Amino acid sequence: MVDKEWMFVLGAQDPEMREIERMLRRAERPFVQAARHGERVLARTAYDADGVVRMSRGGRAMPAVLLPRQPVVYVECSVQGHPPALRVDHHHPGDPGYEKAPEAYLQGSSLGQVLQLLEMEPDETQRLLAAADHCLTAAYQGACPGVDPNELLFQRAAWQAKMSGRSLGDVIDGIFHAAKLVHRYYDSEFGEALFLDPTAVPPDLAEGAAYAGKPVRYRQLMPTGELKEMLKGADLPHIERFMEAHRAAGRRVYGNPYRGYAGAYC
Repeated sequence: MVDKEWMFVLGAQDPEMREIERMLRRAERPFVQAARHGERVLARTAYDADGVVRMSRGGRAMPAVLLPRQPVVYVECSVQGHPPALRVDHHHPGDPGYEKAPEAYLQGSSLGQVLQLLEMEPDETQRLLAAADHCLTAAYQGACPGVDPNELLFQRAAWQAKMSGRSLGDVIDGIFHAAKLVHRYYDSEFGEALFLDPTAVPPDLAEGAAYAGKPVRYRQLMPTGELKEMLKGADLPHIERFMEAHRAAGRRVYGNPYRGYAGAYC
């Protein structure tokens, strides 16, 4: 339990962070969003924030400040010049959830960590969100206690349909189709399904691979023009080999071998 005057500073928006915001409102705890150049951070800028904002219900960023001596809990972010009293995260070595296994997904996920700080018990929806965020492939394979893979599929597909404007049926069909492709192209010698042409990657590939329970390596062309290569759903040694190979080539690498994912900018 953290004191009620502690300020929570939240990183980039995603389904898990939305639920964290909802829980903080319910617990009547103060929070703001990490910002860079006056705008809420994205995933790629969350640890380079230079200030904070308060987001309106309509999604507008309003100016906010952190008091110099105010204890701060950073949730998947950092703000320059303001050290945290506590960190909630699972992305980097040393984070509380970094090395947590799938069966400990509540202690591993940021949502689970916040619920623990607020002394709240997770409901079914929160368990689904926490498991999906911390270890999606393992959750689909039934490795997370209290998480139904079928309910997980419905929740994930419903969210994707809402965000993309596609129908729920179209998204689910896309996930099933991608899962079939992953099985078809899975190479047992290398232990992964390869989709290295970024122009031919199925839209639901990552979700389909997680549903299929198979590691997938694929490439994506970013809006900045950079080419990103990703490996998801693999075991720890496989992820470590992938990361080391890209580091040796001088590329910018991110990932967490304990959570089964990594990426590199080629």
